[in-house]
Amino acid sequence: MISSVEKVADRDMASTILIIDDSPSNQQKMFNWLRPTGNRLSFAKDHHSAMKILRREQPQLVIFSAELPGVSTQKLINKLQSRAPLAKLIAILSATGGPVRPNPEFAQHISDFLIEPLSQEEVLINVSQLLRLQRLSMENYYLREELAFSTLATHWHS
Repeated sequence: MISSVEKVADRDMASTILIIDDSPSNQQKMFNWLRPTGNRLSFAKDHHSAMKILRREQPQLVIFSAELPGVSTQKLINKLQSRAPLAKLIAILSATGGPVRPNPEFAQHISDFLIEPLSQEEVLINVSQLLRLQRLSMENYYLREELAFSTLATHWHS
């Protein structure tokens, strides 16, 4: 019998990443930097496009601009968490107004932050670490499910 962990390990290790940014130059940078990683990339220029993508995809990671027009950051985070509850979130913050401090209202729901101007090295490191954490979280989830099932089966047959 194949365990749940083996099923996870056997699956294609490529993750799906959704990038939500209204800046074509940021989208192009992300495409150029992340394409060689072998992950599946989806792009949205606004929150409406992102919600359409989330109807058909469940990304493991969502990178989004915290300054998208037409939606508050908190509302976007709430929508992302309801449509992709297991996804890790990275917010892109703009440093144009001086020192950047994440808003405490939404900081607790974000896995990491990127500060503009974006750095390829920082993006790749953060994405790699969060996708690894996501895979470990899923492996842990499957192990717990398998343990619960085994425990239930043992008690059932006793």
